[in-house]
Amino acid sequence: SARGEEAVGSAQLYHAAALSLSELCRAAPAAGGHRALPNPARIMALRRTLSLSAIQISRIMLPDDANIAGNVHGGTILKMIEEAGAIISTRHCNSNSKSEERCFAALARVERTDFVSPMSIGEVAHVSAEITYTSKHSVEVQVDVLAENIITGGKRLTNRATLWYVALSLKNVDKILEVPPIQYERKEDEEEGKKRYEAQKLERLENKHRTDDVILPIINPDRQAHE
Repeated sequence: SARGEEAVGSAQLYHAAALSLSELCRAAPAAGGHRALPNPARIMALRRTLSLSAIQISRIMLPDDANIAGNVHGGTILKMIEEAGAIISTRHCNSNSKSEERCFAALARVERTDFVSPMSIGEVAHVSAEITYTSKHSVEVQVDVLAENIITGGKRLTNRATLWYVALSLKNVDKILEVPPIQYERKEDEEEGKKRYEAQKLERLENKHRTDDVILPIINPDRQAHE
């Protein structure tokens, strides 16, 4: 399916960057038979892509991961999803070399978690996380989970999730720090990400008012920004 192909493509982003770095280091021989040295700036850029843009964690599912139906327990998958999101978000939030204040990324919101297909014991879970948008104080992370049958080599999409993190100071956990911006491949990616950010922000405010048992009008963030 289209969703499955998209997930596989996202999961292979890390490996594609690794392959590019490997090919770059095997530069073609220059004149005279000497091997040309790769551009150091380009190597650093690729390494930055490896460390910041996407990560993948993998683990084989064992019998103690099973639920009463014999499949992998949903909580096991959710834990791996959150771990991947926390790793890539914390790494990104500390990527600003000019900042002297270190921080960690705290999970602020689970936007969605889809259980597309059950995962079986004995399969390997590949959890791929990618930062898709950053606001001033938050990070959006998209996560795909693939199940691999290491006997047949077959892979399939089992889970998709969208998580939001905020950067909290290690010196004062009540202090929220600014998040370094990411570079977008297309202007449309940034615009779509901003729309998702405003939508989840509005829903979060609505939920807060319901929880407080206070019925108040919610001002549209887009309209409020223009006023």
